[in-house]
Amino acid sequence: MRRMLFRVLGTAILGLSLAGRGHAETLKVGYPTAAPASPIFIAKEKGYYAAQGLDVELVPFDAAGPIAVAVTSGSLDFALAGGTASFFSLASQGAIKIIAGAVHEVPGFHAAVVVASNKGYESGVKSFKDMAGRTVATTQIGSSFYYALGQISDKYAIDLKSLRIIQTQANANTVSTIAGGAADIGVGTYTGFSALLDRGGAKLLGFVGDETPWQFAVIITSTKMARDNSDTVERWLKAFRGATKDYHDAFTNAQEKREDQATAPEILGIMSKNMGQTPDQIRPSIGYVDAQARLDVADIRRQVAWLGAHGLLKGNTDADAMIASRYIIPWPGQ
Repeated sequence: MRRMLFRVLGTAILGLSLAGRGHAETLKVGYPTAAPASPIFIAKEKGYYAAQGLDVELVPFDAAGPIAVAVTSGSLDFALAGGTASFFSLASQGAIKIIAGAVHEVPGFHAAVVVASNKGYESGVKSFKDMAGRTVATTQIGSSFYYALGQISDKYAIDLKSLRIIQTQANANTVSTIAGGAADIGVGTYTGFSALLDRGGAKLLGFVGDETPWQFAVIITSTKMARDNSDTVERWLKAFRGATKDYHDAFTNAQEKREDQATAPEILGIMSKNMGQTPDQIRPSIGYVDAQARLDVADIRRQVAWLGAHGLLKGNTDADAMIASRYIIPWPGQ
């Protein structure tokens, strides 16, 4: 009887030891400091990473460009990042892969925004149709915000080459440039611009999602991680998708329209804790996140084609080769 008891206790201790080892797998995850990136830290706050045996360190960024470089170098294991020219260039060289969708620009949700400085507004920039020949502040040529600017320019028949681009390198710098009147127009996150707009330091021209819906941000990892560590990838994605469902269900109604739901206060509380803003400050800057983190593969192909046509990608880049399809849940109809 005593021998049996010792055997049971030994098995239990071994089980606890193995479980502890599972929880010891550490990962670094990068994300931009904007409200729609919140599922990255919601997953940590609600214990979804821990439940998958993952100890995740979160690393915030104020621009998308450096995120892809950090994943390529191995400084980050996973990241939420916008589809920049630098990202697609690294992906075309086989360094990184897309493993899920993240933020989508859709009507009624407020991820990215275009504003006019007060100086620009007073000089005639009252709508998108007034952009031609103006000075535009955004993080970088080839950034996701630059792509958004290009899509809006195409829609309103504005020659993109007529715009003078001030590359600020960071969203905070874009906001400062507009606040100081050094550019007529700014393109960036609504999270970044909301305080300036609230105090009358700039004028809203419009939200990107209302003008040109597209796949704004994706989840990426290194090609090595995607190829050699599928169990880790699957577990991280399971945790992340738990958080995307929480985020989606808090801010989206049954018709997929923007509307706070019963769980919105809880999720806004988590966002407030991690973003250093009040729930009332955050609420207007909610972008759309699909509940299953589905990827709009067709739009990724369009982005790559557009960037290539504008000389921002070299060679014949294959968008499908940049996607680790084994992990992807495709957008409806694809």
